[in-house]
Amino acid sequence: MKRILKIIIPSMLMLLLIYLWRDGKDILNGIYIAFPIMYIALGIVSTDFKLELLISLIFLSISFLIPINMIFNMGNCIDLVIIYNILSFISYLIKKKIKK
Repeated sequence: MKRILKIIIPSMLMLLLIYLWRDGKDILNGIYIAFPIMYIALGIVSTDFKLELLISLIFLSISFLIPINMIFNMGNCIDLVIIYNILSFISYLIKKKIKK
């Protein structure tokens, strides 16, 4: 149950932040500051189970792409998601390197 919550909580937090910023004032701050920090934190918090990180990144990316395209009509944000996923994976690798 704890592992499932670790996978679902970041995507729910992402949806909550997007819902709170739906009026459009702070969404750019979210896209360029808050969301990359969420991805980096996800890479740090993830356990040594790589499949958990992968599933969590998929859920987080879906919860980022769909509302951004539907609510804000910002078009294609796939390049941002790719960069954020790389950041998350790099933070995961750094955490593993420090643990050793």
